[in-house]
Amino acid sequence: MPNGFTGTILRVNLTTGAIETPKFNEDFYRMYLGGGAVGTYFLLRETSPDVDALGEQNILTIAPGVTTGAAVSGVSRCSVTALSPATGAIGDSQTGGSIGPMIKRAGYDAVVITGKSEAPVYLLIDGDDIQIKDASYLKGRNVLDTYDALTDEVGDGKLSILQCGPAGENLVRFACLVADLNNVAGRTGMGAVFGSKNLRAVVVRGDNKVNFADTDGLKRLGRLASERLPDSGFPATLRKHGTPGVVGFQAEAGNLATHNYSRSFHQDYKKLDGSTYEPEIGAGFTTCYACVVGCRKKVKAEKPYKVTDRLGGPEFETLGLLGSNLDITDPVAVAKANELCNNYGIDTITMGGLAAYLFESSEEGAITAEATDGKSLSFGDPEALFWLIEAVAQRKGIGDILADGFTAAIEHLGPQTADFAIHVRNSGLAVHMAQVKPSQALMYAACPIGPDHMSSEHDWLLASDSEARNGLGIFQNTTAAEQPEIRKALESNEIDKVRMTAYSQCFYSVLDTLGLCMFCWGPGNLFTYRDLEDLLLYTTGWECTLWELMKVGERRINMMRQLNTRRGFSREHDRLPERLNKALPDGPAQGKCVESRSFPKMLDAYYGLMGWDSETGNPTEAKLRELGLEWTL
Repeated sequence: MPNGFTGTILRVNLTTGAIETPKFNEDFYRMYLGGGAVGTYFLLRETSPDVDALGEQNILTIAPGVTTGAAVSGVSRCSVTALSPATGAIGDSQTGGSIGPMIKRAGYDAVVITGKSEAPVYLLIDGDDIQIKDASYLKGRNVLDTYDALTDEVGDGKLSILQCGPAGENLVRFACLVADLNNVAGRTGMGAVFGSKNLRAVVVRGDNKVNFADTDGLKRLGRLASERLPDSGFPATLRKHGTPGVVGFQAEAGNLATHNYSRSFHQDYKKLDGSTYEPEIGAGFTTCYACVVGCRKKVKAEKPYKVTDRLGGPEFETLGLLGSNLDITDPVAVAKANELCNNYGIDTITMGGLAAYLFESSEEGAITAEATDGKSLSFGDPEALFWLIEAVAQRKGIGDILADGFTAAIEHLGPQTADFAIHVRNSGLAVHMAQVKPSQALMYAACPIGPDHMSSEHDWLLASDSEARNGLGIFQNTTAAEQPEIRKALESNEIDKVRMTAYSQCFYSVLDTLGLCMFCWGPGNLFTYRDLEDLLLYTTGWECTLWELMKVGERRINMMRQLNTRRGFSREHDRLPERLNKALPDGPAQGKCVESRSFPKMLDAYYGLMGWDSETGNPTEAKLRELGLEWTL
């Protein structure tokens, strides 16, 4: 028996009802490992460049990695990959919880879903028993009601549910997927892909044991996480307050999107910090499979808005995008907005960006109340936000336009609103400010899946003097300041930041391929690079080196970029909103901006480090051949 994988992938065709379990050999798993690499593999092999992301020919893959199922902290994430209805390019999103381990325990390394059902269905995976079951009775039900209905029907116990919610049913292009009730595959519109296939949910039960090469070694890694957690810095903060616990730190660094990205500091930021509001509305926490961190903090409130504790609490990104970026600083109001998004199945990041776009368009007189169905919209108004979330989820009035994203909204409302639409390729930006973090400017512009804050490490890594930095071969150039002629195109620190972004992007791609959480496995957190090599040894028996793993991460990125190349994307699409070129007016980051002079040169340097053509920004034939991807040419 293989270790770490079963060799079997489940394929379900919703059009024909055909169910297949093809086998893949060990070489396939060592080359691709799992996650988004496997999902992109099927898209490259089986889709033509003109496939519509909302069409029947789109292929959706739910894939853990070869390490998934090991009882070690941060080894439980799962990727969902398909063409993105939000961007038209590759879509890839990760979720924690138990869905990944449950798929492995059901006996599969991935679930590949093709076709489209004529009527609403859900997919039941109960070990060898695979059924496509009627879901018409679930139509229009929210996430919480659907979860309860499915657990009543299928039975509780060892069960995990991944569902799209009403927003996905209604083909909101940035609809997300909710895993059970406290984890979300939030970005790139995977919920809309479910909806386009008339697939409401995937329900998985698995009782099989996953074979691993060295169970004692895995127990040692499990103990290391517990031993290191108290003195771990960032993970210890997450244990205490979750991601809401970093709001204060980020705000004080000038890295908190405010008033539609026009500022990076909100004077009332402390109200949104988890340490501030937790004594009032904190309701405990949940954790992903076998993880000691327990970063998923729950909230519960009765007033001024009733908020349930069953759908998780707002994360840092949500506190920014539905909070400070809209000038809403009542944590209960943000928690309510988060609950609405989770219950409908909506990405809070793009939802917050669209709300800010509409609020500023109204504030600046670029649109009238007639354009927003007679509703008065303004910053700082939670009720307006609640109304807008429901309108988008149900595709009513202006919500029907916003459900297709920024590009459709500008077309409908007029070019005078374009300056207020802060997006890249129709996808909203995260709360981290590109004006403050050049690494994020690069990832917002050039990341294959769209503007993403979790596809590389942030700028702190370059400034640190640690093995977390050195182990990835990231060093500051200390001689360039004395010899400026060797850096005529860019300042030394800009070259260094490009290098840090490119190298750490490959490492983060490894994490997303294996289904590892960056809070545990990211640079400088609970585990080291040597521990990562050990994890592969203990799960699969392979003596992988960090070099080999980094190449797998690079392979995934290049596969994604190559898929986008086939679909007509190139350097011209790697553009940032003009607002980011303007100096921030106040706060700790006053005066900072994305330099319009140097940013194109940073892109040149980034493409060069990635082995991509500087004119098109796309992978060269030589790079693809180096990575064993000549079959994609």
